[in-house]
Amino acid sequence: MPKLIDALVELSTFVIRHMGESALFGEIDSILNRVASFDISVVFAYPLSEKPVVLHDGLKEISLPNAMEDYLAGGYLLDAVYVACMQGLPDGLYRLSALAPDAFFESEYFLSPLIHPCISMESGSLVEEIAFCTRAPDGTALVYSLMRSKGSRAFSEQEFSELKSFSPIINAVMVRHWRQQVEQKASGQEETKFSREALNISFHNFERERLSTREQDVVALLLRGHSSLSAAKNLGITEGTVKIHRKNIYAKLGISSQSMLFSHFITSMIKN
Repeated sequence: MPKLIDALVELSTFVIRHMGESALFGEIDSILNRVASFDISVVFAYPLSEKPVVLHDGLKEISLPNAMEDYLAGGYLLDAVYVACMQGLPDGLYRLSALAPDAFFESEYFLSPLIHPCISMESGSLVEEIAFCTRAPDGTALVYSLMRSKGSRAFSEQEFSELKSFSPIINAVMVRHWRQQVEQKASGQEETKFSREALNISFHNFERERLSTREQDVVALLLRGHSSLSAAKNLGITEGTVKIHRKNIYAKLGISSQSMLFSHFITSMIKN
């Protein structure tokens, strides 16, 4: 407990003195690592009217060269933390396992180093991700993820509880940091904006000439890691109906598996 209190005091003192500096989150990483070790980290901002922004990259260059670029171009639409935030997730610290759909950890997205910037060919998939989540006054979702790579153990209940003590400070820091970023943008060159609907254009427009709206809904849920049963519950239809939709989707697109569907979606997303 003394170690936890010391870390809380140190973090509070540091952010007061160094708010706005480029190395802010790197130092926060160091402080949190003394409470519960982790291998990599990343901080994302998900504005309502812009593409995601990387506020801190603590991934230690494990990603394939284009993974982050492809994630920001549309791969984030498959991210369970992003989806939960867009559904009104309350502020706090969460285990990814508590936010993810039932088949998420077997999904092509979670296991793919091509589109998931926290996965590498060398280290394999993550053991666990936990995330501080909050929302700025302008509606931007802010996420600070701490991750343990293969070879480590999941965060214990005690570690998770101790890190959760930092939630109020971490979330306040993210909001303040984001507001400073917005203010700097406003005083500089204006960036191109696009509508909230455009954020999901990859799903709205995916094979719209060949797939029905309901089939597009099924594609979105399956690629985000829902099983047929979970997709059925979300859509208010039977599991059998979802399986029929899946069969029809495969036939219309000339594919034979969900991995091929994933590859087809990612290819179309990057081209757009």
